[in-house]
Amino acid sequence: MSTTPLPFSCPGNGQSTPPETALRLTAGPLSVDLIEGELRYFSVGPDEALRRIYAAVRDGSWNTIAARRTLPEVVQTAEGFSVSWQNEHRDGDVDFIWDSRLTGTADGVIRWEFDGVARRAFAKNRVGFCLLHPLAACQGKPCEVEHVSGDIAVRNFPDLIDPMQPVRGLHDFRRMRYAVNDSWDVVLELEGDAFEMEDQRNWTDASFKTYSTPQRIPLPAKLREGQRVKQVVTVRLLATNTGTPTPICTTVAPLSISLAGTEAVPLPKIGLGLPTHGFAMSEREISRLRALKLDHVRIDVKTILPDWAETLHNAAAEAARLGCGLEIALHLHDPAAVIKVANEVSGIPCPVARWLILEEGKPVAGPAVLAAAREALEINIGAGTDLDFFPLNNNRPAVTSADFIFCPVRPQAHAFDDAAIIENLDGQTHLTQSAQQIFAPLPFVASPVTLKRRWHKGAPRPPHELPPMVDRRQMSLLGAGWLTGSLRALTESGAASVTWFETTGWRGVMEVESGAPLPDQFPSSPGAVFPMYHILRGVADFREGDGAGVTGSLRPVSLSHPLVVQAAVLESGHRQRWIIANVTGSPQSVSLPVAGFLRLLDAHAAAQSGASPESFWSAPASPSLAGPLELPAWSIAFIDVTG
Repeated sequence: MSTTPLPFSCPGNGQSTPPETALRLTAGPLSVDLIEGELRYFSVGPDEALRRIYAAVRDGSWNTIAARRTLPEVVQTAEGFSVSWQNEHRDGDVDFIWDSRLTGTADGVIRWEFDGVARRAFAKNRVGFCLLHPLAACQGKPCEVEHVSGDIAVRNFPDLIDPMQPVRGLHDFRRMRYAVNDSWDVVLELEGDAFEMEDQRNWTDASFKTYSTPQRIPLPAKLREGQRVKQVVTVRLLATNTGTPTPICTTVAPLSISLAGTEAVPLPKIGLGLPTHGFAMSEREISRLRALKLDHVRIDVKTILPDWAETLHNAAAEAARLGCGLEIALHLHDPAAVIKVANEVSGIPCPVARWLILEEGKPVAGPAVLAAAREALEINIGAGTDLDFFPLNNNRPAVTSADFIFCPVRPQAHAFDDAAIIENLDGQTHLTQSAQQIFAPLPFVASPVTLKRRWHKGAPRPPHELPPMVDRRQMSLLGAGWLTGSLRALTESGAASVTWFETTGWRGVMEVESGAPLPDQFPSSPGAVFPMYHILRGVADFREGDGAGVTGSLRPVSLSHPLVVQAAVLESGHRQRWIIANVTGSPQSVSLPVAGFLRLLDAHAAAQSGASPESFWSAPASPSLAGPLELPAWSIAFIDVTG
């Protein structure tokens, strides 16, 4: 193996330290993982009863304050377990500490106690437990709740994404019960506050969330110095039949990927955002981006700014260099301003792919702004939001006012770890499907799709810290694996167009030639492509060049373990390309129904191809034999199949 220095310091998951190992805990038939101070994947055999329980400390601007945790003290016996540790949250005005005690017993009961104190006064939007309910077990299904008043009612988890917060009828409760499978129910008992539920799919999370304190209480609230916060969550498993419950299968099914049905779905229009760092792209960057055969690039034009016309013309020039169209997110401060925009755009050197119409100061453009845009710009007019789906779902524009619906997509509104962003790929499917049903017959456009929120609210971060909008996983193999899953989820569910990330910079698919502004915080190599570039390059072979349109399609797949391995299968004529991503830090063996010619993007190949992506695709592929595919940690396999 070559000893050439690698361009990336941490190409796996973008972190310089290895991920924490999960501690598996068992309470009779109920098992759960303790990892990074959270409880994840409450399971009865292969069936998931509860996705997560975690304790959140969020300031008055909804910023999550991470915890510094002591090492847990663990006692495990045949009868159950006991675990305790301490958590400290300090950032800005926030200074909160709490003791954690976790117990489990052989009768299928797990109890978690939260006992904390504010060491100084601060504004908070949330301090306490959050519970995530899995979509597979809960979507559209009934549950029984006991309200704090003592009243008991049968409610339903939402089917389509519910715009209300909290979900209708699921508020001010202290107990909940729902079915895990035909043999077992899970009961959740909540102490210390009144709890309610929101549909987290509004923020592209793949779960329903039970939380406190109720939204009817004005936020932010003030915690006094010395004020204590105590909560308890008890998870109880109950058999539902009168005889012996169905035996719990503990055999772990092998990893596998297979085609789901025979119908292929069209690939969406694919684009990238133009860079927010403001530099024009070099000729080498343009050449490498042209290889992706983009349909469009996105630019945000804000008419309230004096240089909006210059921004528009500069963006159009870059789109022309790339040979693609321009997706214009038009932020209007006055409906009359659209006339000036229409006059300016008539002379740009590239086609306008679509208009994303936004109104300054409002979550969704109002009828007057949409009508003015329709009259002046005529076609390809989109109504939507630059926030999350939640404000669009609560401020629904008339379907007659636009040609399509749009909103951003991100996996990190509430949780930020590696597992969460993979879990929330399923949220992209649900968001796309709900948007198409709610706003039928309008198509759905995902723009932009990013790892983090593109803007930051709250106090500015110190200049030596990575900006909150930047994620080190942008340059990682895990980021490429996530993009593989995003391609599958958005395409299978019918998105008409997708705009991912940016072209260059630490929010793009390649680093700028001058390098990252904070190389100690974002250790990329100047000018190198990131692994996610190769995902789009792999798709480009199944599309016509230079924005001319889509020729290939995507075959829906069945993933046995989507939190371990993601995949997308491209098809054109008799050709297929299987893109298979190991999204974990451990080697995986995956059963496939095909064999072909393999290119493997592992840590070493990603580093080597960062400087020369062309060599990765021009080098001969290796024959892939029938049988299990062995994937190193965080790696991506491209398997070409013909015939």
